[in-house]
Formats: sequence, structure tokens, C-alpha cells
Amino acid sequence: MERARNSRRGDMDMISSLPDCLIHIIMSFLTAQEAVQTCVLSKRWKNLWISLPFLDFDLLKFKYNSESEDGVSERNRVDMFVGFVSTMLLLREPCDLHKFRLAGYYVSHFDFMRSWIPYALKHNLQVLNIVHVHECSVSPSIFTCASLVDASLGYAVKSVRNIKVINLPCLRRLSLKGTHINQHFVDKLFWGCPVLEFLNLEQCHRDFSIINSQSLKYLNARTWSYCRGTDKRMDLINTPNLLSFCDSICPNLCGQKLLLKMPSLTSATIYMAQCHFNWCENKNSILIGLSNVQNLKLSGLGIKEFLETELSHCPEFAKAKDLSVDGLCLSCHFYILASFLNHFPNLEKLSLYYSGCSCKVQVPAKNSLKIVPFKGKKLKTVEVTFSKSDKLFSSGGEEYAGLHQDFESSDQHDWSMLLDICCL
Repeated sequence: MERARNSRRGDMDMISSLPDCLIHIIMSFLTAQEAVQTCVLSKRWKNLWISLPFLDFDLLKFKYNSESEDGVSERNRVDMFVGFVSTMLLLREPCDLHKFRLAGYYVSHFDFMRSWIPYALKHNLQVLNIVHVHECSVSPSIFTCASLVDASLGYAVKSVRNIKVINLPCLRRLSLKGTHINQHFVDKLFWGCPVLEFLNLEQCHRDFSIINSQSLKYLNARTWSYCRGTDKRMDLINTPNLLSFCDSICPNLCGQKLLLKMPSLTSATIYMAQCHFNWCENKNSILIGLSNVQNLKLSGLGIKEFLETELSHCPEFAKAKDLSVDGLCLSCHFYILASFLNHFPNLEKLSLYYSGCSCKVQVPAKNSLKIVPFKGKKLKTVEVTFSKSDKLFSSGGEEYAGLHQDFESSDQHDWSMLLDICCL
């Protein structure tokens, strides 16, 4: 009897007995094409897709008839994808849409987007995600959608200069990539987005210098790993509630005045871009505005020159417990790191990333340790990460082990507080 009961229970379709709202959540992990294909499962699933509040259209995942797959050109494949999206939106019930995602890789074929995006916005859209659709004709209505909470436009918007009105009362997250952004847009953005907390401006052309927001908590303004000579450095960042900050700096901008008002900041990441300009003396150091952070990460091809310039007026990072340094040659420039560490009296963890030595003049790490003592008394862990292609890694860590021995046997007894050095 028990076996028969279990057998009948195993034959039951438990998922189909769920309410539509829960099944829709399950279907949200599918692409739109896969969601439509569920209509063949049973009568219960026949029309579930037409009220699906999560639509994910991905060109790379779009599949057509396998029998003709080899004979279909890429242009025909895109045309079939466009036809599928347009048809699904046409047949869909006029119900609310929670998330709309579009991932495509061909600019010239996406004129239909001019109707797709407005359709989504008219159905109380909350999350909009456009991926790998370069320089498409994005409707200005995106910036006046009252229901929008999260918008990621990827590289879809080349410029926002012509956006006249921004009214996004519910927007909390905004991500733009490769977009030309001017000061006028930034001012309107924070005025029209009163609850904006997360702003990602990755690889954008930065034609603005002031950010003023009471609501912002996370800001990523990183541009490029190299200096293009056209981006502005921000003169004023007034964000009293900002918790996390990421930015790129280059030497041709370091002489400008900089005022950072970020009293709540706990985490910061700074990339030093490579540039043909020289680093200059700047008493308005960006590090001064970051002195309250608990976690600090510095990296980039210009890190050596940057730290050498900043050391003379570097503030004390009394709250910092975690420091990460990437791009500094540990073998030749350890004295720079040692001097910098003197400004971190309460540091507990130090992470170093070593990618090889390209220095013209090499200075043994053992000699560099004699320059300054390490004042930190709370350091517990040091992690050193090597590239697998680096000679230190391939030599079985012998040269690295010597560096660890230098710490232990140096005349500066403070170095004995390095309790743990990890080579990954």
C-alpha cells in the first residue's frame, strides 16, 4: 500500500499545481524562447508564457530549426530573432512586466528596438537590462519611466547630451557603459532620481567634474586602464552617504583641486592609469579624501609613480584594516610599499598581486627593507598572488621564499609581525 501510494505521488505533476505567480518565477530562469516552448508540456502550461512578467531575449542563445541550422546565414538568424521578439510582444497579454532583458550583437539589425523598449516601459517595467547592443536608438522615455527601479544600458547609449528630461522617482540602480556624459546630464540625473543608490559609469567619456548626491551609496566612475587625455577628473564629490567608491586617475589630471566629501565611505578602489604625462605634486591628494575607509585597493600601471608622489603628504588611514596593492614590483620597489604601510597603523590584512618585474633598474628587496621600519602592530595576514606565467611561480617559489625570509631576519623586528604569507 505504501509503495503504491508513493508511486501515485511520484506520478503527480506537483509543479503544475502551483499558482501562476510561482510558475512565472520558475520560468524567469529561462530565455523567452524557452519559456514559449513550455506550452507543449500540458494544457496547464499552454498559455502561461503570454502573461510572463520576465522576458529575456538573447540573440546568442536563440535557436532555430536544427535541420536548417548549417544553411541559415547570420543575417537570416538575426531576422528570425527579430521576428520572434516582435511576435511574442504582439501576442503577449497586456499585463505588467517586471524585467525586460535584451542581448544582441548587431547594430544595424535592431531598428525594431524603437518599439520594443517603449512597449516594455508602458507595462510598469521595473528592471531594464540591455546587453551588447551598441549605439542603438534608445527611446528618451527610458528616463521618464515612473516604475523603473533598475536600469542597465550597457553600451546602448553613445551619448546622453540630448536627454532633456529625467524623472525616475523609483530608480535605485543605473549602469551606463561607453557613454559620453556631461555635467548637465549628471546634474539632471541626481535631481530627477531622488532615491538613486547605485551608479556605475564604466568606461564612459567623462565630461563632468562634480557629483552631488544625498542618496548615492555606491559609485563606480572607472574609465580606462590607460589615459586618453580627454576625460575630466572630478573636482568635487559631495556624497555624505556613499559607502563604496571606485575611480580612475591619471597624472595629467593630478594637479587639479580635489574635494571629496564622503564621511560614510568604507571601501574604495583606485586605478592609476598609464599615461605619458608625469605625476605632479598635488596637496589636494585623492588619498586625503579616502582616509576614513576600512578597505582600500590600489592598482594600475602607474601605481609606482603615484605612490612616490603621494607619500610626502599621505594621510593616516586609522580605520583601514584591509589593503590591496596590485601592479607594484615587490622585488624592486618594496621600499615604496614599506613607506606606504607606515600610514596604516591598524592594518590586519595585506594583499599583494605580483605580475612580474619590468623595471629597468632592479633594487633587491632585502636592501629596501632597511629604509623604514613597519609600524603596524596588528597585521595578521599577508597574501601574495603570482601569475602562473611568472618566473617566481615556475621556479617553485624559491625567490618568493627568500623574500619571506628577509621579512623574518631583517634588522627591523616589526616585520616579524607578518604572521602569514600566502603564495597562490
